[in-house]
Amino acid sequence: MAKDFREYLVEASRSDQFGRVFKELAIGFKVFVSFQASEVHSCTPEETLDDIYQYTHWEVAMRSTTPPIDTPKIGPWMSFRDKEWAEPFDRPEFQRAMVGEFIPTEHCQQILEDCIAYAIEKGHIESEVEIRTVEPDEEVKKTMGCGGCGSKKKPAKGAKLPEAGAAK
Repeated sequence: MAKDFREYLVEASRSDQFGRVFKELAIGFKVFVSFQASEVHSCTPEETLDDIYQYTHWEVAMRSTTPPIDTPKIGPWMSFRDKEWAEPFDRPEFQRAMVGEFIPTEHCQQILEDCIAYAIEKGHIESEVEIRTVEPDEEVKKTMGCGGCGSKKKPAKGAKLPEAGAAK
């Protein structure tokens, strides 16, 4: 069983307009999970508490590097959509994340555990100790990863390729 998800939470900011914001968890280089609770989030109680263990429900967002998390057949959401906790999640218009409101604390823990299992199965991490925090809304393309097929740059048009057997 994974460490309690609340032990990973690091406060990124606090303001009247946006409430308290925790950093996201990068679980491997594909899946990012955000657990939020404050007076502006869909949580119970709907207030900013200093003791995060008093929340019974959380606002949770999940996103991924390319492809978007809910891309049919290939997005990570395909591995999560049939889970017990997934039903209340939806992708709001013009957002890149799947968002669930008033998610029970025990489901939040299961989300973390399912994301860890996914990342291990896909070879993105070897264990839970590789989970890291990222700033809210950090561009996911900038995070670590294999680079994918697009990372193999082609020579510029007109560039001269080294001749076979030539010294480098």
